[in-house]
This record gives sequence, structure tokens and C-alpha cells, in this order.
Amino acid sequence: HISAKKKLQQKYVKMADLAGSIPVFAFVGRVVAQKGVHLICEAAETLIHKFQGRINILVGGPANRKDPYALHCAGYMESLAARFPNSFWAAPNDFFMDGSLVNFGADFGMMPSAFEPGGIVQHEFFVGGTPVIAFWTGGLKDSVFEFKWDTNEGNGVVFDVYNKDCFMAAIERAIGTYQNKAKYAKMRENAFKSTMDGVTVTKAWAREFYRLKNKTFIDQVLEEEEKSKIPTDWDSDKFNDSFMDEYVYKSFLSNTDQPTVSGADIKFEPLSEIIKKHSENLPITFYLNCGSKKVSQVLLTGAFDNWATKQKMNYDKYTNSWYVTLHLKKGEYLYKYIVDNVWMCNEKEKIVKDSTGTANNLIKVQNNPVSYTHLTLPTNREVQISVVAVSLK
Repeated sequence: HISAKKKLQQKYVKMADLAGSIPVFAFVGRVVAQKGVHLICEAAETLIHKFQGRINILVGGPANRKDPYALHCAGYMESLAARFPNSFWAAPNDFFMDGSLVNFGADFGMMPSAFEPGGIVQHEFFVGGTPVIAFWTGGLKDSVFEFKWDTNEGNGVVFDVYNKDCFMAAIERAIGTYQNKAKYAKMRENAFKSTMDGVTVTKAWAREFYRLKNKTFIDQVLEEEEKSKIPTDWDSDKFNDSFMDEYVYKSFLSNTDQPTVSGADIKFEPLSEIIKKHSENLPITFYLNCGSKKVSQVLLTGAFDNWATKQKMNYDKYTNSWYVTLHLKKGEYLYKYIVDNVWMCNEKEKIVKDSTGTANNLIKVQNNPVSYTHLTLPTNREVQISVVAVSLK
């Protein structure tokens, strides 16, 4: 980091040597409205004056001057670079070639994007151990977290109101952390640990594309690992249902009865009995749309198992919704949601009171599925699914 920073300062802001006490803030990307380059331009002069020139701001990326937004930013940046050559650099006519050097040499990466579905640049900064200043949106809010001095958690600085003042406040918080060597070192350590493996990201996108096509993604590496666990020294003459029971049982249903243990041996029920036991069960998807409310955890509990389990619901970050599927027999069940430790009913579903006078939701499980909207999860047409939807205002 230090050697890369030295090269950046010597090449772009005309420093004779490393100026370790001066923080370097860098942006790498296209000069378009989405990327929020105008916020950097608007904040730069104020920051340079406030810190008496002891701040370096680099903007690497070409501007298409046929675009009015890019043309405006290009003119602004050229003016800043001419007036503050030791504090601000930009070359909007050229393609920036030192992205890797910036990823390692900058003290902070800047990503003031108005929207960012996923974002890859923050991970390029993280690879170099460089914290990121980002607007709290899309994929950025899922990967960039405010550094907290009390817990030493976080890998950057975020701002959640999209304007110059909030962006400047984020930069000033970053400078405050930079001036504390121990805290800044921890922030860089956290940034590096935030790096996502390309394989992990690729598989996640593959699963999403498969889901959109109503198909199941198969991890071939995991498949081969599981295949290797199957014994190859068995005799076909000895092959019977018990062999299949052992390998099919565990993946048949996630909420089937656990196998009974007798001594050191696990007794598996015959597969035919498992299928018979669960053939009358229907998959029921409970779906919770949180609207604009930020929720950290949602649990579902009810008379399905005599209120014994608080079932964690899955979170879909793209719709800010929670969902879980239970396999239930036909009948009526009382249930409730636990939203961040608060028990609540869905006012849009039927509410009844139990023998103690407590209000609960009531669902009737039957053959005919309840009609539902496009917000529900895609399912196989041959599978009947009922959906219970609740909205938080």
C-alpha cells in the first residue's frame, strides 16, 4: 500500500516523495450520472480549502463529451486540476490505465453511485485492502459497512442521503479514522477480509439466472464431492431399498422426522414409508413483504408443531421480503410472525383468538392453492402452493 501510494502521489499530484499524512481519495469508473461524479466535483474545492490542501483527490475515467452530464463534469474537473494541481487530478479525455495501482495505493476508494445493482469496483478496492466510501444503495449497501470505533467492525464509510453535504460528511469521517493509525489499520484489515471469491460470486449469479428460468442450479464440484462419498465396493446382488434409503433419506425433505438412534446404528425408515407419510403434505409458502421498513430477522411459529419451533424465514434482498415454505397436512393452523422479537399478526389475514384470548392468524390448508401475485417465488406448475402474505407499513 505505501509503495503504491508513493507512486500515485508522485505521478498524479506532483509530490517529490511520499506524503503519508495526506490521505488519497480515488474514483475509478465512467463519468456518467449513475456514478455520481458530480458529487466529487462539488465537494472537492470545499474539502481542499477546509484541509488547507492536505488532501489528494484522483478521478480516473473517460468522459464522453457528447453527454451533457459528462461534458459538465469534465469541464469542472479540468478547472479543479488546473487550480489545485497538488490536490486534485483528473484527465477526462483519457482512458485511465492505473486502476490496479489505485486499488492498492489509495487510502479510500470513492463510489458515490446513485444506484448500483451489484458493484464490482468496491471488491477491486477490497483486494488491495482499501476501504470504500459509498452511497447506501443496491449492492453497495450489501458489501460496504460503516466502520465503528467501539467494535472495530466495518470496512468503509457510507452515506444514506444523496447530496454533497452528506458525501462530504462521509469523507470527513474517513479522514478522522485515517488520522488514528490503529483504527485505520483495522479498517484496511476489514476491507481486505471483505473480498469475495470470484467463484462464490459467479455461483450466486448462476443460481439467480437459473431461478429466473424456474430451474435448479447444480454445483458440479459439490456434485462430484458427494458422488465420491458413495461406496463403490458394493455388490449389485446385495442392492436393496435400504441402500437407497440411506442416501435419499437425508435429502428428501428438510423437515422430515429425524432418524431414530438405536445404540451406535441409525435406523432409516424405508423410503416407501417416508413417501407415504408425506404424500398428503402440501408445501405452504409464508411470504412477508417488509415494504420500506428495515428488518433484521423474521421468525414464523404456530400450531404446525404445537408452537415448538420458531422457523427462521429466508431473506430476498432484491425485494426486501422474507419467505419460508413448510410442508403441512390439510387442516387449520394458528400462527404468528416474530419480527425483530416483536410478535405480530397479519391484519390482512383471518385473525382469531385462542382459549387464552390471544389473537393469532389462522390458515386453512387445503388442496386448492390460494391465488397470489407476482411477488411470490417461482414454482413448478405441478406443485400446489398456498401463500400467506403480510405487509409492514
